[in-house]
Amino acid sequence: MLSDTSVSEFSGSSLSMGIAIDLQFVGGPSDADEDLETSFLLNTSPEFEFAAYTVAALTNTQPTVVIQGENVDIQAATLTVNGMTVLDKVVISFGESNKATTKHSGSATTKHNGATDAALQILVDKMWAEDQDRPTAAQVTMNWGAHISGKSGSKQSNLFTTVDESIFNKKQYADLITTYTQNLLTADVCKAEPAMSGFRKQYFQQVFDTFTATPMFTSAFAYLQSINYKETSSLANFKTKVLWPLWFGTYSRCKGPLGSSGWEHVFSGEIKGNGVDGQHDWTRYYMEQKADHMVYEGYYSHDDNLIGTFQYQWNGATKPTGGFFTGTSPAFDFSIFTVCTLAHGNGANCHFKVNNFPITVVSYTQACGDGSGTCLATSYPENQ
Repeated sequence: MLSDTSVSEFSGSSLSMGIAIDLQFVGGPSDADEDLETSFLLNTSPEFEFAAYTVAALTNTQPTVVIQGENVDIQAATLTVNGMTVLDKVVISFGESNKATTKHSGSATTKHNGATDAALQILVDKMWAEDQDRPTAAQVTMNWGAHISGKSGSKQSNLFTTVDESIFNKKQYADLITTYTQNLLTADVCKAEPAMSGFRKQYFQQVFDTFTATPMFTSAFAYLQSINYKETSSLANFKTKVLWPLWFGTYSRCKGPLGSSGWEHVFSGEIKGNGVDGQHDWTRYYMEQKADHMVYEGYYSHDDNLIGTFQYQWNGATKPTGGFFTGTSPAFDFSIFTVCTLAHGNGANCHFKVNNFPITVVSYTQACGDGSGTCLATSYPENQ
């Protein structure tokens, strides 16, 4: 049971029959860090949890346990510290069971009527056909290196072996890379972001307008209109009232400075302590690899060169379990993340296939700290 003394803020959750829960909270004093996405079992004994988490960690599997007739998946990531394997993070997710969802603070309902998996799959298929800017097999070659089996990985060859950089001449890549090379974002989540004005606003507005002018986003917006999502009477209205705050509204991950945004978290990546937060854009990863800022340490899983989950270090900070699409364009990612966040976010999750590979997109929102509306806390794809 959560007590008022242990949790100073709590918002929206996904609850399955009193068995497991996804939630957001702030623990301890007012200056404590905020956990924007967490989950745990309910109504189980500490002994059961200890045994289940131990098995998941040591076997590097994602076991499914049946509790009161409901399927619950357990994923346990480990790290090696001073030569010892330690448990880093446990994630509880729901299997194929039906679960109730609640309205998340500062957001619309987590799943709208009409947002069916069949309709979503039709959208993804259409967007995939429209994504003429995604890299071809000839343009990008990859070396996935060693498979990680429940322990921390070790330095491998670069994840991206070759990239035909002529692809970066395409407008969406050029505009996105400009935001990276201009160093417009402060990676440390505990340092406030500069004001969104002047040349900084100009560069972000440019890539924002470029992404929203792509065929993929046009299809994504039509999907949101079809489910009667709020403020979709016109694209201009939606971009101003929903989309810009979602991606560029700022909030705190340190209970203080407004040092984070959905855009920074998903595309650029953030540093929190000794760890990497977010960073789900292959272009960003490649550019940082090229600058010798990345150390690749092995993969957990991947589907061809479409998507992968792996471990790496960025400027000395560790991403024990990270990943992103590696065979799509950034505007495709932006578009599907937007749909999944607004129509299937906060624990509902998006489930679809790309090239017959099953994909899940996990998304969460929170109220913007700058008062602009609902902000994206995270959105990222997982291969099954």
